[in-house]
Amino acid sequence: MTQEAQTVAEMKHQTQQVLGTWLKTGVNIDGQRVTERLTIESTDSEEKFHFKYKQMTQGSDEISSGEGDGVISAGGRKYVVMDVERMRVLTPEDEATDWKSSPFSIVAQIIGDRMHSTAGMDRKGGVWTCENTTMPIVTADKLEMLDPLLGTYTGEHDEPGSKGYGIAAGTNRIVSTHRLSPSGKLVIGEWTSTPKGGTADDAFEVRAVCSYSPTEKAIVVDYHSSTGVSMRGKVVAVDDGKMLRERKGDSPAGVIHEYCLFDFSEPGIFAHTIVNRTVDGIPVPNEEGITITLKKHE
Repeated sequence: MTQEAQTVAEMKHQTQQVLGTWLKTGVNIDGQRVTERLTIESTDSEEKFHFKYKQMTQGSDEISSGEGDGVISAGGRKYVVMDVERMRVLTPEDEATDWKSSPFSIVAQIIGDRMHSTAGMDRKGGVWTCENTTMPIVTADKLEMLDPLLGTYTGEHDEPGSKGYGIAAGTNRIVSTHRLSPSGKLVIGEWTSTPKGGTADDAFEVRAVCSYSPTEKAIVVDYHSSTGVSMRGKVVAVDDGKMLRERKGDSPAGVIHEYCLFDFSEPGIFAHTIVNRTVDGIPVPNEEGITITLKKHE
């Protein structure tokens, strides 16, 4: 197959990905659940498509429906462009219309069994789920940026103490371990800080689960500590071996909000720094800018 023929085949496959029935749910102004059902079909003409649309509202027997026609094409390597040319309303019957010219475009991208679509870069997009699908929503490659974190890192640290986390001042031995789940779609993390000369009963422990959120389009992390802290965070930036996380949650001392930098730019080293931290909106400068340096166990 020539390069040109291969490109044409890839683009054809790309446009065919949007064919099928898609579902989206939301809530209207009255707090009622609204379900939208969109069926996209090919026609006799290769570049043409036909769609049928239904909207059902919880607690109502009335169904809004319509249909339309247009032209479908590949918009680059990842996107599909659907240029709608005409539409008509079918129900409710008192609102039914004849075919009307309705020129507008939808840009869509298929990721797993989700179709992300928008009518414009200045418009809020929608996320549709393919009906009766077995395709994965999340793929393991979404967590590849966490690869430097995997394994075990250890070291000692002179802890100044943290009111928010309930950690006493003193020298601690720290063990950080992260591993992939069997599917590769989750990272399970453990952070244990034991006072020098102390036992497991004295340790400060954190357990975390990292996953990819299709809704937030980011890696999210749920944390729980042995001192009663529960937090949710996400990776907000990754660059040159560094990873910045934002996290927020509840602790016995109040609401914690912080930015934490994970630095793997030096091979075999995990440098952990709290860049910014507040408790109940009040800055805690004595707990900021402190770096914990751990070395990797091969």
